[in-house]
Amino acid sequence: YSPPGGLLTWELAKECSEFVNSFVLDSDIVPRLSVDNMERLRDEVLHLFARVKLSKYNIAQTMFWHGVCGDVELGDLDFLIQQNEDMLYDCDSVPDTDFARQLQRFDSMQQERRSSRGLARSISLYPPGKITHLVKTGQSKSCMHSTVGCITCGASNAGSEYTPIQKENDDFNEIEISPTAWTDHFPNRVCIEIERTAKRFGIDTEHG
Repeated sequence: YSPPGGLLTWELAKECSEFVNSFVLDSDIVPRLSVDNMERLRDEVLHLFARVKLSKYNIAQTMFWHGVCGDVELGDLDFLIQQNEDMLYDCDSVPDTDFARQLQRFDSMQQERRSSRGLARSISLYPPGKITHLVKTGQSKSCMHSTVGCITCGASNAGSEYTPIQKENDDFNEIEISPTAWTDHFPNRVCIEIERTAKRFGIDTEHG
């Protein structure tokens, strides 16, 4: 359950699928942890900083009311695209600032370091076995669930609905930024959602 991402080579990860079943709950960060993924996340965040138009206060306010307190429908892509356009410069229109110039030098330095690491460092590692990903596909809009979401800054999965999807071992090649990235790894949460999913498919969970 919730296996680490940087664990096995591709061959071993696939070979053990006959006797290993792995379950991943939604945005769980642990199955996505690898050096490559963490470096990619670091680079994306730094480049995102260079593109920001608004103050940190305005961004935090927007993210809290629309994201954490959930006054936007799940999967409203038009709204998310508009929010990105309002908050971020286009990748080709980043202003020439001290930070942007420092970031260019940092990128060049990191590229040199990657080149010097050699072949052993380039071996990719993956989570093991046959992987079932419990993907969040719905959210209850009750007053209680909305209140719990606000109180926990979105870290609660109260009212969340999940759908099991079979995934490949290399599908977890990016760390997802989510309020539940850490709490989706909690054993009690994983156990509850697996049991709920099993019951929906008519599987008896009374005896473990």
